[in-house]
Amino acid sequence: METVGLRGAPRETFAALQEALKGVNLPEAIVVYITDWQDQRTQARYAVYILEGKRRVLSRDAFGPRFGPEGERALHELTRWLLEQGASQFKEAVLPPSEYAVLLEAEPSAAHLLLLASANPTDPALYLKPTSRSR
Repeated sequence: METVGLRGAPRETFAALQEALKGVNLPEAIVVYITDWQDQRTQARYAVYILEGKRRVLSRDAFGPRFGPEGERALHELTRWLLEQGASQFKEAVLPPSEYAVLLEAEPSAAHLLLLASANPTDPALYLKPTSRSR
């Protein structure tokens, strides 16, 4: 599993994610948004896990309103970009804060299993809405 980006640095993480995903067939990929609290979209932080075949890319948490207007804007831009690239399988994994905190230090195969077991289908439109209109 390739880990990219910098925690709390939305622009840099988005650019690193785009670079890491070159050559990935996004229409065949699964996109998992990872957060640590249920029903807290106005304060949410997100990391993103993308898998396609044997390729697995995990971003550091840098997206969403927890990281200010720039973080929210980057979440919207990332989602739009993924949709434009043909991604259609979106999921969300809500991990307890203690598991979220150690996700990047976990053994890659254990992190992969945790994320897939925790992920549920989601509508990418949720990540395009301003947080003032979402929960």
